[in-house]
Amino acid sequence: MARKKRIWYPGAIYHVISRGNRKGEIFRERNDFIQFLEFLEKVREMYSFNIHSICLMTNHFHMLIETQDIDLSLIMQRFLSLYAQAYNFKYNYTGHLFESRYTASIIEDESYFLEVSRYIHLNPIRANMVNEPQAYDYSSYRLFAPDEYDTEPDVFLDLLRSMIDIEKALKMFNLNLDQYRKFVEGA
Repeated sequence: MARKKRIWYPGAIYHVISRGNRKGEIFRERNDFIQFLEFLEKVREMYSFNIHSICLMTNHFHMLIETQDIDLSLIMQRFLSLYAQAYNFKYNYTGHLFESRYTASIIEDESYFLEVSRYIHLNPIRANMVNEPQAYDYSSYRLFAPDEYDTEPDVFLDLLRSMIDIEKALKMFNLNLDQYRKFVEGA
């Protein structure tokens, strides 16, 4: 039986999640996280889409993505294939890296957009990996809550800066970073 086609239209926004096969790791070391973003940027240059927030956990990732002229399925197929092939080659891994098909929930209003953004940024806290969202290295929350300790060169953070569009979320808070942070952190 054929899979049901996902809803798509130009400007559609999705909460995308993809997990490692059998809940296995999709990132083993820091360079894997960096390479993931590099492939995402390569596909973004090919297909033009916006990423509003992202969080890379060890065995899955969350992304808030807004399409433009290309269907999400084409974006994700190209992107996940590039990363999986590189990962499999690097670790001499055979078989599927990702568990089944990615999930994508369509976002149709601003309040849901903000809830998903908060959910993505709080994921490392719910997983008991950190005590505050800005302490997690592999999340776009670091762009929303710049840390005075982020003074060392950081390739991952530089990649995030070049590809994450934080303005859409911030416009809902009159471009006020502190208001967004209070929303996310519940302060």
